[in-house]
Amino acid sequence: MDHDLVSVQGSQVFVANHTSMIDFIILEQMTAFAVIMQKHPGWVGLLQSTILESLGCIWFNRTEAKDRHIVSEKIKQHIEGPDNNPLLIFPEGTCVNNQYTVMFKKGAFELGCTVCPIAIKYNKIFVDAFWNSKKQSFTMHLVRLMTSWAVVCDVWYLEPQTLQPGETPIEFAERVRDIISMRAGIKKVPWDGYLKYYRPSPKLTESK
Repeated sequence: MDHDLVSVQGSQVFVANHTSMIDFIILEQMTAFAVIMQKHPGWVGLLQSTILESLGCIWFNRTEAKDRHIVSEKIKQHIEGPDNNPLLIFPEGTCVNNQYTVMFKKGAFELGCTVCPIAIKYNKIFVDAFWNSKKQSFTMHLVRLMTSWAVVCDVWYLEPQTLQPGETPIEFAERVRDIISMRAGIKKVPWDGYLKYYRPSPKLTESK
């Protein structure tokens, strides 16, 4: 169910909390978003390089440090193009279990444009929509969702936000995370979502 749809106009980006790659599919029902997404192998990569490429989507590889600068420049060029599809960013940078929001990356909040928050909350009555990419391939995740009775989801398009005088991009990101978390009834946690891709050093583990 969609709540409070906003008009798409001007220099702006949309940001949302992230649970699964199907978030993008659900939000595409509102408008043809271009999305920033990790480059995937296999059939998902084929879809990215064919169908999704036509939407103006921007791909990156999180293992390549140089990609951050390249993606940053592509984002700026995209939002300056009046004929481009609105840009959708998942600032957590990874899928989270829809019970928490992890720290937002600041990139979407230092572009000097309006930020339109979107809150997504899944109802687990039939199936848990969270994709744990460390334990399950996207193919199996999709099969599990498609063989359930239904995927139930609420989406709220919230009041557009701008950087306030004296506010840093990091503070702006946290303010928007507050807005999304409150609307979706999700708890904020002070963690970086990328931590799940790294093992802590034995020295750090021992100290804990």
